[in-house]
Amino acid sequence: MANADKRKVSTDALETLGTIITEKERRDAIHLAVENVQAAHDLVPGQDVGFIGDPRLRQAGKCQEPLGIVDPFLNKGPRKGEWFWLVVYPRQISSLRHVWSHPKFPDPPEILAFTEEEEKKIKQTIGALDGASKKWLENFAHSIGVTYEDLIDHARRYNEYGEYWNEGGRFEGVSCDEEFWKHYHGVTGEELSSECTSKWGGNFFSCSC
Repeated sequence: MANADKRKVSTDALETLGTIITEKERRDAIHLAVENVQAAHDLVPGQDVGFIGDPRLRQAGKCQEPLGIVDPFLNKGPRKGEWFWLVVYPRQISSLRHVWSHPKFPDPPEILAFTEEEEKKIKQTIGALDGASKKWLENFAHSIGVTYEDLIDHARRYNEYGEYWNEGGRFEGVSCDEEFWKHYHGVTGEELSSECTSKWGGNFFSCSC
């Protein structure tokens, strides 16, 4: 057939996805690997994410070594605890059928490797740690006259964007240190920025008095 498409069998788009292309590229269809994971903290569509802790727990969130992105077709979320598709970065998969493998993802049998008793102990441990950290943060919020929700929200803004919490003279004398961020990490599971772990203790309260 004279007009047959003579491109090689491998997809052109997959080789160039994530890069700026030229007008010479042609319409194509691609396969992207996805994994069903649970949000370790609130996320947004398209956000770079990776595993938090043991990959077999399938807890995903912001980290220093992301493996892919949150399902970019979501309208919002996912919220902490919700399950979503993690779309693996292109050209990272070592084999691709309907079941794929990747050096940093446990294969399906490993995901189910925990015994019922092991899963129970893990959940109890995580729950106990989360509960203790949340109580500590709730007490801290109460001591400075803010809500727990506002405290977490502003701490997240500082962790992600370096944004200080400034309300005039309201926070005169207020500060936080590494213990605060330890409990913040315990509740959210988020990786901490270098600002949060600096010698200044990651104090995000500012007073313009």
